[in-house]
Amino acid sequence: MPERMPKALFVAAKPRHLTQWILAGAALAGLILALLLVRATERTQLEKLERIGAERLNLYVSTVQAAHSRFDYLPYIVARDRQVIELLAGTGPASLAMSLNHKIESWQRESGADVLYLMNSDGLVVASSNWAAGEDSFVGKDYHFRPYFIDAMQGRIGRFFAVGVTTGQPGLFLSRPVIQNEQLIGVAVLKIDMTVLEADWAAGGENVWVSDSDGVIFLASNPAWRYHSLSPLPEATLQRLKRISKYNVDPITPLQLSGFAHSPHGNRLIRLTPPDGPAREFLLHHRSIAGLDWDLYYLSDLGGLTTGKIYAIVIAVLISALLALLSLFLTSRLRHQQQLELQVTRRTRELKHSNAQLQQEIDERIRAEQALRQAHEELVQAEKLAALGQLSAGLVHEISQPISAIQTYLASTRVLSLRGQSELARENLDEIDVLIRRVSAIVTHLKTFASKSRGTRSRVDLAAVIDHALLVTGMGLDKSAIHVDWQAPEQPLSVMADEIKLEQILINLLRNAIDAIQDKSDTAQGKIRITLTSEGDKAVIAISDDGCGIEPDDLPKVFDPFFTTKPPGKGMGLGLSLSFALAGEFGGRLEARPDPVRGTTFTLSLPQAEAQHD
Repeated sequence: MPERMPKALFVAAKPRHLTQWILAGAALAGLILALLLVRATERTQLEKLERIGAERLNLYVSTVQAAHSRFDYLPYIVARDRQVIELLAGTGPASLAMSLNHKIESWQRESGADVLYLMNSDGLVVASSNWAAGEDSFVGKDYHFRPYFIDAMQGRIGRFFAVGVTTGQPGLFLSRPVIQNEQLIGVAVLKIDMTVLEADWAAGGENVWVSDSDGVIFLASNPAWRYHSLSPLPEATLQRLKRISKYNVDPITPLQLSGFAHSPHGNRLIRLTPPDGPAREFLLHHRSIAGLDWDLYYLSDLGGLTTGKIYAIVIAVLISALLALLSLFLTSRLRHQQQLELQVTRRTRELKHSNAQLQQEIDERIRAEQALRQAHEELVQAEKLAALGQLSAGLVHEISQPISAIQTYLASTRVLSLRGQSELARENLDEIDVLIRRVSAIVTHLKTFASKSRGTRSRVDLAAVIDHALLVTGMGLDKSAIHVDWQAPEQPLSVMADEIKLEQILINLLRNAIDAIQDKSDTAQGKIRITLTSEGDKAVIAISDDGCGIEPDDLPKVFDPFFTTKPPGKGMGLGLSLSFALAGEFGGRLEARPDPVRGTTFTLSLPQAEAQHD
C-alpha cells in the first residue's frame, strides 16, 4: 500500500504550483498587453507621422512650384522683345549684341534669376547675362543637344533640370521659342538656382528629395542622396542621360533603399542605408508636382516609433510584473492565513524560543549599528593611541620621577617622626602632596586624552588645549632638547569643538615638528614656535619648526592618507591626514607652508565661538 503524503508537505506543494501558474499567467498577460500596446503605439505614431508628412508635402510642393512660377514669365517676355528678335533675325546693327548683353544682365539682376541668355536656331548662345564671366560665360557656347532647346525649337515650352555644362552648377532651365513671322529664329532661356531650397530643407532638419521623371534625385536635403536613382535604371536611360549631359555623373547608381511594410494610408516604410553610416528607417511620403513632371518625397524618421515601441514593451512588462506581484502577495496572504490556522498550536509552544531568537537578533543589530557608528572613530583612536605609544617612555619617566621623590620624602618623614621633628615632617608631607597632585594631573589628563571622544562640541579655550598638548609631548621635547617658544595671549580665544579631537590635532602637529627637528642634519638646538592670534572671526594657531622642512614636490601630498617621508616602522602617514579631516569637521582649515629659510609652519584656522553664535 503506497505511503500517504504528509499533510504539511501536501499543503506546501500546492502553493508552489499556484505560484508557477500565476507567473505563467502574468507572462502571458504581459505578452498580450505588449502586443496590444505596440500596435496601438505604432498606429498612433504612424497616424501622427502621416498627418505631419501630408502637411510637409503640401508646403514643400508649393515651395517648389513657387520657385518655378516666380520666373516662368521672364523667358516669355524676353522672347517678345524687339531687340532680341532683331539680333536673332540678323537685322540689327553690329553693336546690338553688346547692348543686348547689358540689357539681359539688368533683367537677370532685377529678377534674381541665376542666368538669362539667348540661343540662335543652331543652339549657339549669342547673348547672355553672364557675358562678362570670362571662361564661365555662356556666350559662344553650343547647347543644341539640351532638351530645353529642342523643345523650344519645336514650338513648345521647355523645362529641364540639369547640371550646367559650363559652370558645373545644377539648375532648372526654362525656355521659350523666339518667333518672327511664324518662323522659329531662336530660343530665350532662363536658369534658376534651386539649391536654395536644399539649404532651407537642411537647415530645418528635414529629410526631403525631388526626383525627375526617370526617378533620379536631383534636389535633396542630404547631399549624399543627390544624383542617385530610386531604383536601378535601364541601360537605355543611362545612355540617354549621358548623351544629353544631364547630371555629369556616370554611372547613376541607385540608393540602398528597401521597403519592408506599408502604413495604414498606403505609404511605404523603407530602410535606407547611407554609404557611411548605419541603416535608418523612414515613412516615405510621396506627391507629384503638377506641371513639372517631378516627384517630391518627404521622409519621416521612424526612430521615435521604435522608441515608442520600446516604451510600450517596458510599460507592459511593468504592468504584468505588478499584476504578478499583486497576485503573489494576495496568494501569500491567503497561504499565510491557512498555515497560521494549521500551526497555531505549534507557534504557541515555540513562542518563547522565537522571542529569544528575536531578542538575540535585535541585540546583534544594535551591536552592529553601534559598531558602525564607532567605525568612524576607530582610525582617530588608533592614531591617538599610536601617539601615546610613541610618547609612553617619556610619560613613564615623567611619572616615575615624582614617585621616586615621594618615596624619598616618605622615608625622610618616617625618620623625622621618630626623632620628634614634626615641623620638618609636615614640610615633607606638603612636598609629597604637591608631587601627588602633579602625578594625578598627568594621569588624569592622559586618561581623558586616551578615552574615545563622545562626539559633542563645547566652548574650548585654545590656550588650555595647547598647554595640554605640550604636557603630553613634553618628554619628547625635553629628550630632544627642543626649545618651545609659547606665550598665551592676554585675551582668551575659544572655539566650539571637541576638546579631545582638537588636542589630538595639536599633538600630531607637535610630534611632526619634533620628528622634523630630529631629522635635520646639523646639531643645533631645535626650536618650536607656537602662536595663537585672532584674524577677523578666525582663531589661528601657528606651529613653526626649524627642522628638515618639506620638499616642494611633497607639499601638495602632505595631507594625503598614508603619505609619509619617514622610514618604515616610524609612521603610517595618517597623522596629518586625520588632522586635516578633523579641522574640516570643526569648520576650520589646516595648511602647511615651507619657511623661507628653513623648517615648516602649520596653520590651523578655526571659527571663533563668538562668531559662530552671532
